[in-house]
Amino acid sequence: MILEIVFIILGFLFLIKGADFLVKSATSIAKKFGLSEMLIGLTIVAIGTSLPEIFITLTSALEGHSDLIIGNAIGSCICNFLLVIGITSLVKPIKLDKRIVKIHLPIVILAMVLLLFLGNINKFIEIQTNARWQGIALIVYTVLYILYTIYEEKKAKNTKIVKEIRDEVESMELYSSYKIIIYMILGILGLKFGSDFVVDNSILIARELGLSERFIGMTIVAIGTSLPEIITGIVAARKDESDLLLGNVTGSNILNLCLLIGLGAIVNPLIFATNFNNSLIILIIITILLQLMVTINKRSELDRKRGFLLVMLYMMYILIMI
Repeated sequence: MILEIVFIILGFLFLIKGADFLVKSATSIAKKFGLSEMLIGLTIVAIGTSLPEIFITLTSALEGHSDLIIGNAIGSCICNFLLVIGITSLVKPIKLDKRIVKIHLPIVILAMVLLLFLGNINKFIEIQTNARWQGIALIVYTVLYILYTIYEEKKAKNTKIVKEIRDEVESMELYSSYKIIIYMILGILGLKFGSDFVVDNSILIARELGLSERFIGMTIVAIGTSLPEIITGIVAARKDESDLLLGNVTGSNILNLCLLIGLGAIVNPLIFATNFNNSLIILIIITILLQLMVTINKRSELDRKRGFLLVMLYMMYILIMI
């Protein structure tokens, strides 16, 4: 048991560092080819924090662990909205951009409803010749969201959030070709071995303790793969970059619900257990609650009291899961 826990921790470290290396190398490549700095920030940087989930999804799908994939996706979303935003608010009160509250959060809720619909058509999301559209629908939703986000930011190219993204990308070091190749190889290896360590040893612990893959996915794996967002959130709060944090968290949740589950289903049919319906409904309620907490506040911000409440709600959620 102790050895498995050590390997899981080691796996998370590999995932975080691997994602960091891969994002740095990809950003340098993009800058070398003169790609838009805004586009880099909205795509490479945002997707980079979701790389641990993506690799765990692919590893789990190849091994046929449906509950771990869907549980990790939903659990990561709950962790992002409660724990990540809650901890960030405790460090420093954060103000939410109106576009996130009025546009992006409803888009996330729509993604949850879409997953509920697809998951309950025949009680599982199965990608075969006769049901391929289900997984494709989830991936198409992700692509449409990314395209809309890019379009929206182009319209608001002089706004604070785009300037922050531009400044962040410009501050990144442009590496030599030799260094880019090394970082990319290290990043891929870190993500590959990290995901293997986390998935394989999580399954072993679940079997030893008689716990379900769903529970492991929605708790241990979800928190572990959300570490990049937690660390990013604390740093962003200290630098007064709350817009970047909340945009990243919102985008990550759509990637978790649509891209990850869609990819997993294409690799191998995913069984959508009935218990996931309750988890998705809880996630919808959490998202609506987050909207209300900001809406009823005249300054549209989450202060330390509300941050503490979000963290406590996450603790209650874990206790209910147990």
